[in-house]
Amino acid sequence: MCPVHRPLSDTPQCRAEAIVCARAWIGTPYVLRGRVRGAGCDCATLLAEYLIEIGAAAAEDLQDLGIYSHDWFCHASSERYLLRLMRHARQVAETLCRGDAQPRPGDLVLFRVAGSRIHNHGAIVTAWPLGIHAADDRVQETDLTQHPLTGYREMDVFNPFG
Repeated sequence: MCPVHRPLSDTPQCRAEAIVCARAWIGTPYVLRGRVRGAGCDCATLLAEYLIEIGAAAAEDLQDLGIYSHDWFCHASSERYLLRLMRHARQVAETLCRGDAQPRPGDLVLFRVAGSRIHNHGAIVTAWPLGIHAADDRVQETDLTQHPLTGYREMDVFNPFG
């Protein structure tokens, strides 16, 4: 169980507790459409479960993320990823993923990666530029400005705390 305050509030303590929740997913294997900490998740389900755990979304709101494959974004024109997130977090910035960006701990960042025209990858900020995301073969905390998937990519920052 995550130690996040109820109700969810935009305080340093609540954000620090949310980071504890996010870090609990580190090491979870990358499994497409998985949703179980320690057993498997992907970048979309990681963000969905994080939002549920910190109290920013109800489980029933993010229960069905739809059926998608590794290349779902190649044939999509709808901002499916972005639209789902906007219901549970407000957009606070639009920028490039580099060292001078200002996301706060617990914020979510969405990226357009692999030549996508739409957002197709996401991460949870721990202490900028560090973030937790399901990339490569597992959930990991990396420097998002240096990771080949996210560094210098367009990104949008979302605040799920209010």
